[in-house]
Amino acid sequence: MNGRSLMLPAMMLVAIAHPAWAGDEKQDCAAGIALVRARAETLPKDDLSRRFAEADLETALAEIASGDAEECRGLVTRAMHTIRSRPYQLYPGEVLDGYGPDTEG
Repeated sequence: MNGRSLMLPAMMLVAIAHPAWAGDEKQDCAAGIALVRARAETLPKDDLSRRFAEADLETALAEIASGDAEECRGLVTRAMHTIRSRPYQLYPGEVLDGYGPDTEG
């Protein structure tokens, strides 16, 4: 067996033991939250999809504080999907109870 045939399995072992994306998960998740929040802010403030995405981001911040970076990552991914696909939209004149301009909050 030559040196080259040993190098590939050794490189694969390093990649499995310490993947390139491994790092400070809290910091990575916080960066993801900032990215998605900036994208959400491009939508109108009363956009329903923006509201749902922002709720996920607030929950993600709470998950970071509790040390659960795995859950944070999932919430950030869901928020980004919500911003991109905008599945929550109201028809003109339609108001979500509790979120209209006449409600106190």
